[in-house]
Amino acid sequence: MLLAASLALPFSASALTLDYKGFYDRMDKLYEPDVNRMKLVFYFNHRKQHRPCRIDDGAILSHGKRLPLLIGDDQQLLLPFDRSLRESSAVIRVELENENQCDFAMQLQAEVLDKTHYSAEDVADIQLQMNTLMRAYAGIGFGWLQPEVKGLTFTLSSHSNARFSTPGAEALVVDDNGRLTLTVDQFPAGAELVFSQAPHSISPLM
Repeated sequence: MLLAASLALPFSASALTLDYKGFYDRMDKLYEPDVNRMKLVFYFNHRKQHRPCRIDDGAILSHGKRLPLLIGDDQQLLLPFDRSLRESSAVIRVELENENQCDFAMQLQAEVLDKTHYSAEDVADIQLQMNTLMRAYAGIGFGWLQPEVKGLTFTLSSHSNARFSTPGAEALVVDDNGRLTLTVDQFPAGAELVFSQAPHSISPLM
């Protein structure tokens, strides 16, 4: 406790401290072969504006050292998967814009990897992997309490569109936030879902 406090001197008194162990234990489940398309996104959600809170500063503190904390374009925490940080009881310190309005959030997503074509089988496999991982996070004996993933939510990149590969298919409707929700049974027989640009993110539709 004294070590963490002394290392945190460059931060303001309102900086948040998070144990790295909890992040590591969640990321550890991503390395199972049956969930190889999954990733976790960690961020802080502005409860009034429904957007990620801006991270003004951050670091990983371990063994008297201050390690850099990488921040993604969408203000997500890009954390290393490092067992030595877990064993050393490392902590994460962050300073947030409007900290009193921000709640920690974790979202399960599928890796995009510049992919622009998705078959019904792709969507079904991603959906299966999401359900598998969510049951694992629910814990032994509690998987049945976890709500089922019914489909996928694709968040489109700016100026992007999506349509099925059937001849004459029109662009699919997205909401005001650029989101397209889709289930496997919406696919025409033999068709692929085609994006003009790779989607920005793929998350569960509950």
